[in-house]
Amino acid sequence: MQDGDKGVELVLIAEDATRAALLRDTMRKSGINGVIRRLSPGPAAVACARNSGVYANKGLPDLVVFDYSDPTEHNTAILRDIAFGNKRSRVPVVLLTSPCSQDLLETGDIDGDTAVMFSPTSLASFIRKMQAAKRKSFFRALDTLYQYGPILVRMPDSCLSYSRHALALTA
Repeated sequence: MQDGDKGVELVLIAEDATRAALLRDTMRKSGINGVIRRLSPGPAAVACARNSGVYANKGLPDLVVFDYSDPTEHNTAILRDIAFGNKRSRVPVVLLTSPCSQDLLETGDIDGDTAVMFSPTSLASFIRKMQAAKRKSFFRALDTLYQYGPILVRMPDSCLSYSRHALALTA
């Protein structure tokens, strides 16, 4: 975890590069300095979140943000590897959710009996809380919540579009 002057170091796991821009813009508007490293969902993202493989000697980020607004089988498998079970990330995992992915998480359909117990907050509200709190106390609180499962953050409605068959991300 970095000191206050260096900003927040985030790893964003997302297929869509515009998610990094959305997160960066939201943080900047709230006055938070930070570095966002984006990785596509896959083995490299799992290694980074677990601080293993080529990432074993690199420092841990302050937070892992996983774009789970499109709950495909592939994304769900990566999510299981990163946020659930005994090999989950040592740093809190924040999930950017949609109504569809929230339903899966709340019913425990992701990892057997593991149901996420907390209601999601909006991305803007989450970033404002990060900015308003003292950094160390904010991340300690996230560590405590993360013991019970990933932290849910709703994607802005402007980033989501709904189709008859599935949730799709807007371009």
